[in-house]
Amino acid sequence: MRAGFFMVATAIGLAMAAPASAQQTRERPALSLSPGQSLSGELTPLDNQRRSGKYEDVYTIQGRRGQRVEITLTSDDFDPYLLVTGPGGYSMSNDDGEELGLGSRLTLELPADGTYRVSATSFASGSMGAYTIQARQASANAQIDRAPTSTPIRIGASVQGDLDRRDQAVGDKFQELYRLTAQRGERVRINLSSSDFDTVLTLQAPDGTMLSNDDHGEETGTNSRIETVLAEGGDYLIGVTSYGEGETGRYRLALERQPGDPRHANLRGGARVLAVAVGVSDYERMSDLDNTDADATELLGSLRQAGILHPASVVLTNAEATKDRVTAALRRAAQQAGPDDVVMFFYSGHGDQVDVPRSRQELDGRAETIELYDEAMRDTELEQLLNNINARMIIAAIDACFSGGFRNVVNRPNVMGLFSSEEDLTSLVASRLEAGGYLSYYLRTALSGEADNDGDRVITAGELTTYLRRRFRLEGDIPAATREDEANYQYLVVERGGIHIDDGVVRLGGGGPRSASAASETRAAIATSAASDSYSQEIGGKPTD
Repeated sequence: MRAGFFMVATAIGLAMAAPASAQQTRERPALSLSPGQSLSGELTPLDNQRRSGKYEDVYTIQGRRGQRVEITLTSDDFDPYLLVTGPGGYSMSNDDGEELGLGSRLTLELPADGTYRVSATSFASGSMGAYTIQARQASANAQIDRAPTSTPIRIGASVQGDLDRRDQAVGDKFQELYRLTAQRGERVRINLSSSDFDTVLTLQAPDGTMLSNDDHGEETGTNSRIETVLAEGGDYLIGVTSYGEGETGRYRLALERQPGDPRHANLRGGARVLAVAVGVSDYERMSDLDNTDADATELLGSLRQAGILHPASVVLTNAEATKDRVTAALRRAAQQAGPDDVVMFFYSGHGDQVDVPRSRQELDGRAETIELYDEAMRDTELEQLLNNINARMIIAAIDACFSGGFRNVVNRPNVMGLFSSEEDLTSLVASRLEAGGYLSYYLRTALSGEADNDGDRVITAGELTTYLRRRFRLEGDIPAATREDEANYQYLVVERGGIHIDDGVVRLGGGGPRSASAASETRAAIATSAASDSYSQEIGGKPTD
């Protein structure tokens, strides 16, 4: 705990202890599953997470052509979903198995020799809990599950179809299926129109996630449309069906490649994030903190690896992080920021509250501070410094006790605030992640590329905040306290002001998502960077070590 408060971190800090790398979306090693085996497992926040938000454990089966195998997945905690992929684009999935309740079952005849990937996941995004997965040899007379008949289609194609009673029956309706093989990040618009029946359009992702649309446009219309960015690569099933029972007739299905969100048309990529990153661990006037200085250093490493770090960025840690130097850094950022840049002020360290007269600005009679190496900086002082910056976007990210009280800096349409706790609550050091704070750790993994949920290389304000909120939620109840030592829990505070959820924050450069633990490998590079050297010489400091 920070700012002079002491609390024992019990269940959260100990029971979930794990290497930092386990929190990343990089896939954990698969376990072998052989016919005759029954294994117990559990979906947890430490498992692989698909882009839809579903957790999964991955198993592999070494199969032979013509081999028959039955796989079941059962759970009392969540609705299971089985997904099996293999050589030659083979893909089978199942949500409900007969006589299994919420369980799933697939009875397969493997089409080729090779390795088959078995995903044990959930039907609903974010579900977790214990499960049992079993594989066994299927009997000779077992009914084999076959992929539904589908017609290949590509983006840019348009087909005329006829829905009739010879098509697959789904309840009291008929359905025709098309199969789209796509890459993650492709943006597509799917139009379905008919003058014979009221259309319903569905799009099923490789992991079973379903989108559906009826009556695009006017409520009384009969056409349907789905516009989306495909969040993962693989085979997507496009379903054409009717709204009414037993309806049939002619239809037109068209797939168009979309150029991108109009909001992102003028979003420039490259080194556009001008960061002033401040982290203080070693204090002379209050208790020391663990890893808060590394938070600042590793954030710049993540931005650099993502190809978005502005060369004028600077990191100030410990004795360098004086009030005068932080003020000078922000004033310099105001001079160097261009109209296409994002200026980010990041702080990790102690935060505090001081008593002030009650006012419209301070309703609780308390002003919040960030505790720099030599003295405090109040929220109103930071607000004035940020108000002098003209850039495309300004992000204030503060990981400190009572940081939610800095929301007053969000006073213009292009300013976003990310705060680790509410204004009357402390923030806990993220010891199990080897980080100074949870916001610090997950902000750098987000901007490394993990927040780019749809794979279009643009991280939007909505993607960034959703990623951070999801990660905080998965941490469970993080202990916190008021200044009076009243116990409560720490929650992320996001203030977007006038920034729309689809507004682009950054356009990522080359390279893919990168783990936060890997960011430490670039700390030496940051310390000797030309930008940091020239800046430190100008304000009379020394390069960051």
